[in-house]
Amino acid sequence: MKKYNLEKITAAKSICLIAHIDPDVDAICSMVVFKKFLMDTFNKNKIDIFAECDSLPKDYLPLLDGCKFNPKPGKYDCAIIMDCPNRDRIGIYQPLYNNAKIKGVIDHHATNDLHPDLRIVEIVSSTCEILYSIFKKYKYTLNAKICSRLYAGLITDTNNFSVGAITKRSFELASACIKHINPVNIYDYFFLNISLKSRILFAKAINNINSYENGKILISHISKIESKKLNLVDSDYTGISNQIAGTEGNKIICFIHPKGNNYYVSMRAKPPYSVAEIAKKHGGGGHVGAAAYLSSAKPEIIEQEILKELTKELHSKKEGSESNLF
Repeated sequence: MKKYNLEKITAAKSICLIAHIDPDVDAICSMVVFKKFLMDTFNKNKIDIFAECDSLPKDYLPLLDGCKFNPKPGKYDCAIIMDCPNRDRIGIYQPLYNNAKIKGVIDHHATNDLHPDLRIVEIVSSTCEILYSIFKKYKYTLNAKICSRLYAGLITDTNNFSVGAITKRSFELASACIKHINPVNIYDYFFLNISLKSRILFAKAINNINSYENGKILISHISKIESKKLNLVDSDYTGISNQIAGTEGNKIICFIHPKGNNYYVSMRAKPPYSVAEIAKKHGGGGHVGAAAYLSSAKPEIIEQEILKELTKELHSKKEGSESNLF
């Protein structure tokens, strides 16, 4: 438990928690519950949370639990990057991190290259899983609000326990949470609460799939013209990569879609394959089973380039037998 020692940040009078650009559920939930923990355990009152994005998806807003998101930045004694592998991925909030006297990181990505004053990096299912271990060390009492967010971060980052570094501790977290919550309600909220527009987008993404290596590699893209016709915003793309990854027979998938003036290249991989280093090579991040990066190239060019890298990854490892699945 020594690795969860937070003494280095206890002297800070003001703290900011910063997640990656376009934060996902694990990032938002991690910041919200860690803020509550620091307030309750160390009597910290000045704690702000930040993550660069145009706007949070409306489904994420209840997760904030009244926390003000992206307030006017001030000066902070301590800055902690959460659920993010490098400082570039925190975008416009880099100065908050750079100018803080005490720096920290709490993250679960294999590509994490940060080595600040406080470093808690473990290759596990989610950042929420790491926080669960921290809470155990400090004997922090879990309640329904804390557990609902820990569980939400866990199941969304693992696509309901189907991807990522899932261990027995992941299920220990789930078990601890369901003492206080109804897990079915949280699953329904994130996995079944899908808009008609997202369904239409998924149909378009499926129609645009190109199959390679006998269906083991699937690559799809949505052009800026298609995005404009469907009146899509960033949050509409949430979950599409995971849905494509559910197609029978694939081992690695890539979904390319507009993101501002660029394209967002989202990848998923099934064991024993990994997309983490590919994303890192292009300035992005992620973990073994799910990673992404931004590209300024046209989607057709991106597809040609990424196909070479995904094919190399596919042929670099010997595929395990599936005969003992059950």
